[in-house]
Amino acid sequence: MKNRIDVFIVAMGMIIGFIVIVMHLTAVWPCDAMNKFDKFFISNNSNTSTLKIGNKSLNIISETHYLLSGLFHCK
Repeated sequence: MKNRIDVFIVAMGMIIGFIVIVMHLTAVWPCDAMNKFDKFFISNNSNTSTLKIGNKSLNIISETHYLLSGLFHCK
């Protein structure tokens, strides 16, 4: 079996291009989607998004929101 890294790169480019086209057509950009997602989970006030590792407790939703807002430069 040959190493097909070029096929993987082309496929990833086509997937990213398709996602950008869909975002452009629907006018839902990552920052808008994250704000709607956060409002949904904050209004439900679910405790299922808390992860406990040892004596440290992480809120997965807030941590993910922080990382993604930094990635997409959301305000």
